Amino acid sequence: MRRPMRSLEAAVQEVLWASPEALKPGEVLERLEIKPPVSYSTVLTVLRRLWKKDLVTREQDGKAYRYTPAMTREEHIAATMSDAFAATADPAVALGHFVANLSEEDTSNLKRLLRKKKS
Repeated sequence: MRRPMRSLEAAVQEVLWASPEALKPGEVLERLEIKPPVSYSTVLTVLRRLWKKDLVTREQDGKAYRYTPAMTREEHIAATMSDAFAATADPAVALGHFVANLSEEDTSNLKRLLRKKKS
């Protein structure tokens, strides 16, 4: 069974976000909790793709590279949201739908952040 690459990229990214240190591909493989398991070469391919997309950075460590996320999970989510709003013909309408579906707590947080931005 072939897994969509997006889900595998997300799983690898989650491993990197959860680590306080840069990881080699083998270390990522050891920490991946997916079924069915994947091979070392698959993890290496995914890490290279994430690197080419500027989602991770890498540094040489002997013959291998150590990988770290290029941004935090929260920064990545914010960038994804910005891309989604930019992809529509009417970002204001999309933003309106987004805001309409926020919880009360998220609405309060958004109001607080907007007040802070005005300052």
